[in-house]
Amino acid sequence: MFRLYLILVISLFVSSCKKEIEKPITPKGNICLIIDDFGYSYNETIQSYLSLEPNFTCSVIPGHNFSSQIGLVADSLGFEVMIHMPMESFDYDQSHEKKYLLTDKMNINVLKELLTSAFDEIPQAIGMNNHQGSKATESLQLMKDLARNLKEMDKYFIDSYTNPESRAFITMRQFGVKTEVRQIFLDHIEDYESVKNKLYELAQLSHNMHVAIGIGHATKPITLEVLQNEIPKLKQLGYQFLNSSEVVR
Repeated sequence: MFRLYLILVISLFVSSCKKEIEKPITPKGNICLIIDDFGYSYNETIQSYLSLEPNFTCSVIPGHNFSSQIGLVADSLGFEVMIHMPMESFDYDQSHEKKYLLTDKMNINVLKELLTSAFDEIPQAIGMNNHQGSKATESLQLMKDLARNLKEMDKYFIDSYTNPESRAFITMRQFGVKTEVRQIFLDHIEDYESVKNKLYELAQLSHNMHVAIGIGHATKPITLEVLQNEIPKLKQLGYQFLNSSEVVR
């Protein structure tokens, strides 16, 4: 009788330990990284970005020599891909991106053609964020037209938030488009310590938000160096890196 009792106690103890081991670990914070400006080139820096683990979303500008190729390669390597859609700015010369530029004077039919063309060029893309766009995102009508089309196409939108008067995020919400907004640009200052500090500032923000979203740029080797060195450390500390599609709502 005692032996049966002992076996039962041991069995219950082992079962309890197993449940404790299997209990999911709550991440210290959720971070979403988007790396913009893929498409201009396919040089050593770009290849090095794509050799990293897929802990960030690749945002590709349509209409450039390497846009389609990078969309295909990034997707094949396990990266989530989105369109980095050129949008009209108050203070930036976008003549070299005129082919896909969304402007506040554009009618909905032209906008639809440009969106369809962009997603046809980079079919791996499942969402969009704005490239520049300080003027475009301030236009309520343009954002409504964009939201209607993205909803129809079942694509998400992340507001890069290049203008504090942006109407993108709230308009997407109103039209039922899954959306979120960027909190931190990592690399306005191209200095290792500055980019590193911005990344850790993003990690700190994630303690008080369901996710903290940061944007860096594929054209900046210093950002690549920081991500190579610091993402493994942050993951060891318990931070979780999520794709854009996992954080929009």
